[in-house]
Amino acid sequence: MFRILFFVALLGICLVPGESSAGTAQPTPTPAPSPSAVPTPTQIPWADGETLTYLVSWTGLEAAQGIFSVHDKGDHWEFNLALASRGTVDAVYPFTGHFWSILTKSPWRSIEYGEYRFEPRRTIKERTRIDYTRHQGTREVWSEGKTKDFPIAEDAVDDLGTMLYHLRACSWKPGDKHTLYVYESDSEKQGEVECQARESRAFGTWPAQPLLRIMALPTVGTHRRGHLVFWMTDDARHLPLHVELEFRYGTFDIDLTRADKTLPISH
Repeated sequence: MFRILFFVALLGICLVPGESSAGTAQPTPTPAPSPSAVPTPTQIPWADGETLTYLVSWTGLEAAQGIFSVHDKGDHWEFNLALASRGTVDAVYPFTGHFWSILTKSPWRSIEYGEYRFEPRRTIKERTRIDYTRHQGTREVWSEGKTKDFPIAEDAVDDLGTMLYHLRACSWKPGDKHTLYVYESDSEKQGEVECQARESRAFGTWPAQPLLRIMALPTVGTHRRGHLVFWMTDDARHLPLHVELEFRYGTFDIDLTRADKTLPISH
């Protein structure tokens, strides 16, 4: 549960998946008209080696910590997340996980997503690869010895990891809207993201500064609904500072507590 909620909130879109498994078929999404498909970025707002640390709180209690890191591999970016339970959650249901995403630079799209996740009663080890020539994704669930193929309708999609960085790389001003196509588990999902306002806010140890308030809503591929808003710095770095998510499991807040090896505010 917390892995999905962490990704959903921190990665900036309310694409909460329904229950699925390697043997469950999912319908192919039909692309809907959108104000603006997410373009290939002309300027990258992160540096090789950038590390962002986030604290997840659940109804006011510490729940988890996630550390994102970026690695420039020449023709592609590799994004990693180390996730671990914290506080009361760690005492009741301890978990850890390592997640990776591979994004090619030209064309700008995800080609691989994987995870090693360790929970009290289960271990999950899997990888999904995308073959754009065949418009097909292949999910390999190593921990269960299962493989599942599923259709990909688009020529470029994100995974749960690349989604955060794609949103950061977008050009934003109030009123801008973007459509994201994201694969998760055995299916492709779709969401609309809108910049609602530019405002000055302080969060945690971060002083008041110009921020972009962005709302994300699901459109295709999920039946669940939630309320999600996140605030991102209105500068060259586009750092997501704070996320608020109201969901059936309660209220979640995710805060950036540390940022290392980031780009200068202006570059």
